[in-house]
Amino acid sequence: MKIFIVHATAGAGHLKAALALHQAFLAHGSEFDVIEKIDALDYTNSFFKKAYPAVYIYLVRYAPFLWGSIFHLLNSQSLKPLINSIRHFFNALQSRRLIKYVLDEAPDAVLCEHFLSAELVSHLKRKGRFKGLVLCGVTDFGVHQFWINEGTDHYFVASEMTKIELIEKGVPEEKILVTGIPVEAKFSKEISKKQMRFKLGLDDGKFTVLITSGGFGVGPIKKIAERLDDISSELQMLVICGKNDQLLDYFKENNFKKKIKAFGYVNNMEECMEASDIIISKSGGLTVSESLVKGLPMLIIRPIPGQEMRNAQIIENSNIGIRLNDVDEVTEQVEKMLEGDGKVLKQMRENALKLANPKAAQGIYQWVKEKLSKSS
Repeated sequence: MKIFIVHATAGAGHLKAALALHQAFLAHGSEFDVIEKIDALDYTNSFFKKAYPAVYIYLVRYAPFLWGSIFHLLNSQSLKPLINSIRHFFNALQSRRLIKYVLDEAPDAVLCEHFLSAELVSHLKRKGRFKGLVLCGVTDFGVHQFWINEGTDHYFVASEMTKIELIEKGVPEEKILVTGIPVEAKFSKEISKKQMRFKLGLDDGKFTVLITSGGFGVGPIKKIAERLDDISSELQMLVICGKNDQLLDYFKENNFKKKIKAFGYVNNMEECMEASDIIISKSGGLTVSESLVKGLPMLIIRPIPGQEMRNAQIIENSNIGIRLNDVDEVTEQVEKMLEGDGKVLKQMRENALKLANPKAAQGIYQWVKEKLSKSS
């Protein structure tokens, strides 16, 4: 048997979900002859590959409300037929090599962790050109119309709330499986908070705030750190700058009153989370899912209008975190968390672990294996 796991490097979350699935299939899937992880953008032209994530990053960084307007426009039910036609024409034109590769290799299943491949492969299935399973892994707690395509056999979703939203948008219930968003197995391993703080150069006894903003390091990270540096409460900060080299240089070149350890793009986020007491971050689906598995309360700063806003609402409604609209609210909320006997943080941690799905990737692997075994 042969399976493709397809993502797109338009944000780190899709890649990390695909990586978690790839690891789970490699660890357990001896019955699969081929387990291939594919970046859909590698099968487009060089301009499209660079422009696809670049436009998104530019809008999120400099024009978030414009991005939010585009997001909601493209999510319109009434405009869906027109948008889908234009979208497919454009996607197919840019992704002819991906389409050819899928048809030539004819995998038994394609597991799509980004809506670009989900749209293309489901269209092939609908037209009878592809005979394998088309599986869509939604990497957010809310569901944009782009994830929903006729020809998709099944959807793997984050929560019961996500399932309800899909049903309301017309997807048959029997096509939806609540698995959680896949996170790498290393997030489930028990590691020592004391050891991780020592490894990362942090003090063992101090309240530790993890500040991050996704793989591209966008957002008001600098301002958050400056505000927290001025509060009277004892704390230390662990700052992840992603691929934003200018931001990393800022933290290396400036002195702060409080201890701050700054890193660029990291591959040990599970260790950073273990070392921390809370996380201040965007609310991307993977960041949220990883934080849940580690039982880490969240302060969500300026969620991007659209999918991140929906994720933030679910986290807030579940009493796992607090959504903040302004950097100036950060110090107040952190000081509240430090007050008293820590009951608020304890409850948030417990709520996070209840919503977590640490075995999502393994569960998806098991389901796919059984489904394909029955049909072979």
